[in-house]
Amino acid sequence: MARIKEKTWADYDAGPVNELTKAELVKAVRRAAKAANQRLLRLERAGLTGGVYKTAQANLGGRRRFKEKPDKMKLSQLRAEYTSIREFLSAKTSTVQGQRETDWKRYATAVNHGFVGTYDEFYEQIERYFTDAAERLYSSDVLYQAITENRTEALDEAAEAARGVEESRQKGAALLAYMKRRNARKRRN
Repeated sequence: MARIKEKTWADYDAGPVNELTKAELVKAVRRAAKAANQRLLRLERAGLTGGVYKTAQANLGGRRRFKEKPDKMKLSQLRAEYTSIREFLSAKTSTVQGQRETDWKRYATAVNHGFVGTYDEFYEQIERYFTDAAERLYSSDVLYQAITENRTEALDEAAEAARGVEESRQKGAALLAYMKRRNARKRRN
C-alpha cells in the first residue's frame, strides 16, 4: 500500500504574515490549524509528547489545540496563531514518522561514534544521564549554601537549569515509552 505524503507548510502558506489581510489570515489559519491539530492528535496517540509537540503546547498558551474557527480573533492574534502553526508544521518532527526517523538517526549517530548497545539501551542511558544531572542541581551542598548564606539566587539558578534538563529529558521519555510498547507487541506476535 502506498504511503500518503504528509503535506508541508508550503501547502498552507498564504504569504508573508504582515502582508495578509484579516480575511486571508482567517482562511489560511483555518486550513492549516486543521492539519496541525491532526498532527498533534497523532503525536499524542503515539506517545510522542516531547520536542516540537511540547513547544507547540507552550505556544498555545494553555489551549490544547490550534483554533480551527478563527473568525472572532483579532488581527494580532491571527498573526500569532499563523506563526505558531507555521513553526509547528515546518518542523520535521511534527509527524510521527518524522519523529521516529529523527530518533533513529540520533541512535545511528551514537553507534557511528562508538556506542555499543541496543536502541532501548541508548535511550535508557540518556534518561539516566538527565535524571542524574537534575539530581546534581539540587545537591545538599547547593541547598545548604542557599540556606546558610541566604542566597536564593542559587536555588533560582538550579531551578532554571532543572527546567532545561526536564525539557531535554521529555524528548527521550516519549520515545522510550513507544519503544517499550513496540517491543511488547513484538513479543506477543
